[in-house]
Amino acid sequence: MRKQKVLLTLIAMLVLNFSSWAAILIPKAELVSKVDTAEKHQLSKEVQLNNAQLNLLSGMTTEKYETLRGRKLNFFERFAFNASKKRLKKMLTLNAHKDEPNILSKISWFGKGLLLGPLALLVGYLFLKDDDRELIKWIWYGCIGFAAIVAIILLA
Repeated sequence: MRKQKVLLTLIAMLVLNFSSWAAILIPKAELVSKVDTAEKHQLSKEVQLNNAQLNLLSGMTTEKYETLRGRKLNFFERFAFNASKKRLKKMLTLNAHKDEPNILSKISWFGKGLLLGPLALLVGYLFLKDDDRELIKWIWYGCIGFAAIVAIILLA
């Protein structure tokens, strides 16, 4: 029983050590999506340089990182580097698609257009921001469905 407790404590310490190394490798950075850089405004040189470095680090292999550091990584450092690289790739992909509306908001605005018709179009044009113009398209689809339903009812 005592051996199991000692073994469990050692495993817990190793796991905490891995997670702390993985947290150190990723710098706290202001990530900006590709849409922001291309369309909205010019970013400062520091933010552009930071984004370029993060993109470079996320695509780097372990061997390239070892040559950059000037020494070979041990097992724990290699594990922490790979974990950090995966987390960084996930952060970059999530941030790249941050501005796009999700499927639930598209379906909800389609439903509003289908139920309310031209009134939903009016509400959409008045209250949706310029960033949410993708949702206006879904309101139009719903409004076309509304018009089709009204035409079928009137012709029947």
